Amino acid sequence: MKEKKLNCEDGSCEVPDGAPTSTVANHDSLKNKLIYIGDPMCSWCWGITNHLDQIKKEYADVLDFELVMGGLRPGGGEEWTDEFKSMIRSHWEHVESASGQPFDYRFFDREQFDYDTEPSARAVRVVRDLDASKEWKFYKRLQSAFYAENKDVHDLKTYELICNEQGLNYVTFESLFLSAGYKQLVYQDFARAQQMGVRGFPAVVMQKGDEYFAVSMGYSDYDRMKGTLESILAS
Repeated sequence: MKEKKLNCEDGSCEVPDGAPTSTVANHDSLKNKLIYIGDPMCSWCWGITNHLDQIKKEYADVLDFELVMGGLRPGGGEEWTDEFKSMIRSHWEHVESASGQPFDYRFFDREQFDYDTEPSARAVRVVRDLDASKEWKFYKRLQSAFYAENKDVHDLKTYELICNEQGLNYVTFESLFLSAGYKQLVYQDFARAQQMGVRGFPAVVMQKGDEYFAVSMGYSDYDRMKGTLESILAS
């Protein structure tokens, strides 16, 4: 079987070639909305987080906000070789240089790691149903734990820590997280991203009426996103 390589060059982390695709019906309302398609284990998504957070807060009275899990590399499976680690480290260094976001490079001292992005995306999907008002905050905290603190986002203890920090019922979280149902539900998010034509993350899209406008396909800073949004809103 041909290996699926991660590609995180040029400000975007792309879904590997050969990844399964699907479509789902779009039941969005026609209300203006900022839609963010990202992944907790996408390094450029970590890079854009502070800029997007500022945009989200500034336009809160104008635009609703929706977070969609993109599904960067569900299932993982890449062998934890020196070559693979070197590639990931290079991506991290590029993101750190461009965005100023912190990274804990002790991550690469791990003897083994499966870069499976599905569990962390599933965790965010669970929180959406537990308390939608905390979904974005949980997503950001999960990114920080992984990139800046070298926490294992495949370890339930990491989720327990964040749930306790944010006042989420961990017992309920764990039950849902480990259920077959949520392993299926998170793939609906992945399918939604594919239906929108998004194959690389981060992606920021504005829904205006029944039209969709690209705000950022890949990494952008606050000023660029704000300029694009203002142009769309004025059109």
